Amino acid sequence: MRFPHGGGYTAVVRPHLRDLSIDEYPARLRAAGDPAPEAMARRLALHVHRRHAFAPAELGIGRARFFAVERAFSFGPQLETADVREADDGTRKILFRTRTGEEFETVLIRNREQYTACLSSQAGCALGCTFCATAALGLLRNLTAGEIAESLHRTERRAGIRVTDIVFMGQGEPLQNYDAVMTACTNFNHDLGGCVSRKKISISTSGLTDRIRRFTRERRPWRLYLSLHAADDAVRRTIMPIARHHPLPGLIDAMCEYQRECRMPWVTLQYVAIPGVNMDDAAIDALRTNLAGLRYILNVIPYNDVGVGYRPPSWREVKDFTTRLRTLGCPVKTRYSAGKQDGMGCGQLAAERLAVAPAGGHLDAPPGAFSDL
Repeated sequence: MRFPHGGGYTAVVRPHLRDLSIDEYPARLRAAGDPAPEAMARRLALHVHRRHAFAPAELGIGRARFFAVERAFSFGPQLETADVREADDGTRKILFRTRTGEEFETVLIRNREQYTACLSSQAGCALGCTFCATAALGLLRNLTAGEIAESLHRTERRAGIRVTDIVFMGQGEPLQNYDAVMTACTNFNHDLGGCVSRKKISISTSGLTDRIRRFTRERRPWRLYLSLHAADDAVRRTIMPIARHHPLPGLIDAMCEYQRECRMPWVTLQYVAIPGVNMDDAAIDALRTNLAGLRYILNVIPYNDVGVGYRPPSWREVKDFTTRLRTLGCPVKTRYSAGKQDGMGCGQLAAERLAVAPAGGHLDAPPGAFSDL
């Protein structure tokens, strides 16, 4: 469905409403001749970002106002839902297809009455981490801010809920698609948009040093997590090819700058624990030696099988590793991957499209606080 056309005017390439920051709406409407651009901007923002409108007829705009809106923006669906799966624990994975045919996934995780949306920033990924299923896809393309936003809006609309937390931990490296991700986050947080607290929006990066410095320089209010996975450059390069271009000393310096300039009492480091790779005493010594100056929380994620040759750890191995990690004097958390038995866990997005099917995770569920071990 399209806006009805009014008097003749020269056709121009118009940005999609979801691709723009909400704060850009008034100026574009004013330039298009809308008589009350601030009020119309508010109406558009609420219908698009709060009420999840996907068609022009859902915008709640009278015919007399259509023409200025059409001059300023394009509108309509940018995605279609290709598949929906639900795990036994209630986690949902939604496969979206773009207008140009690329596919990517969003995961919705429920924790009591709270909902976390794990969003993708790219279709596929270029970084080639050896433990991640998405790496097998390669990079298809960056998602637009509008496609990122629509993936959240369609997920909320389908589930009939509002998310409380947003994490960019799906397909892709968010800081490689910096501008689109920042625009999407701004709209998620905006008081006319999603109204998600800035402290509840987290961006996980594999370590693009220059983009981390830009993030810091611009004083972005979202949480920035570093996917570290090893504190030894040689080990990190074997599992994360990006480390060849962003060595650890400069990366840790950038994270220290982020912590200092953005006044973060703690930064979160994510650490996929892989037996035989990064769980020995040498790995712990490297953390102790090479992260000096950084005040961090270590978020341990037991490796989830994606059929690429690594072995998932047992919970006994996880307990032993986290016990030894506590000698570092930093908070250590173990993160359970919801939906991992159904290919929805950390590192598993696109796992069903690998040549070798995943064998499953380490256990069906963690045994409480490891009290059974």
